[in-house]
Amino acid sequence: MTKTDFSIFDYTVPDKWYQGTYQDTKQCCNAARSFRLVHDTKVSECWLIIHGYRGYPGEFTRPATDLFLEGYDVFVPRLPGHGTCGNDFIKSHSKDWMGLAVNAVSDLKTRYSKVHLLGHSMGSAMVSIIGCPDSEIGKIILVSPSFENLQMPWTARVALRVLSPFTPKINCHWHPSSKYHLHYENAPCDELYLGGEYWTWFFTRQLPEYYKIMKQGIKAIKEHRHEHLVICPGRDKIISIPSLNLYLDAVGERKNYIVIDNGTHSLFYDKDPLAEKNAVDAVIAFARSSRVPE
Repeated sequence: MTKTDFSIFDYTVPDKWYQGTYQDTKQCCNAARSFRLVHDTKVSECWLIIHGYRGYPGEFTRPATDLFLEGYDVFVPRLPGHGTCGNDFIKSHSKDWMGLAVNAVSDLKTRYSKVHLLGHSMGSAMVSIIGCPDSEIGKIILVSPSFENLQMPWTARVALRVLSPFTPKINCHWHPSSKYHLHYENAPCDELYLGGEYWTWFFTRQLPEYYKIMKQGIKAIKEHRHEHLVICPGRDKIISIPSLNLYLDAVGERKNYIVIDNGTHSLFYDKDPLAEKNAVDAVIAFARSSRVPE
């Protein structure tokens, strides 16, 4: 892929998408800005990309740009509580995260003949919940799908619940890595900030909110009849392999998935450039097969 042309990025999405959701007290960092890539001429189809738990829009610079170059309009909103500060995250909940996604889909459906959905990690469960019962939604792509609890012993999850009334977060191990190929504008300037605010902590009250969405997501995927693609990284250390097995059990013969052997949870800016390329290529190939002639 050639160097990203950031002149095409509009770092806004409609304010009404955030109506009824938690209102952040702090401005988000640059990497976490919502963005949209919209053509000068009207197009009929768009993609909505939903990031995951403690994630941020800048992670999707690569697939969003490629989808835009394919002729789609692309929208990547920031979930409430994400990308600003840990205190905002503590005050946000699953109803806020889902509220943003529901508002976005409702608005886009009034402006496009077909809205396609791509979700990563927790975002994959979110787009399953929203998209699967909606016959007007186009295709659905689930990346590093989050249908199973994080790789955390049940005893640790119980401990988090016990501690949640007394402390909102517990320190955990995280360190930055220069091996990831970040694509957002001015990368990697915000990585240390996001790490300090989000990735160095277990949030005792928000993890149960995450689990609520995961349980609803796997229930939704059992019912849907949309064309879909699941992209699983073979070296994902965050979402457990049983998540893929839950998906396979749920959809039966309707399964459509690929495993990218050398990929990590961060597929779209992966340590392995080939894994990243394979993930983006899979997204584009699947999108191409859904095109409706203009």
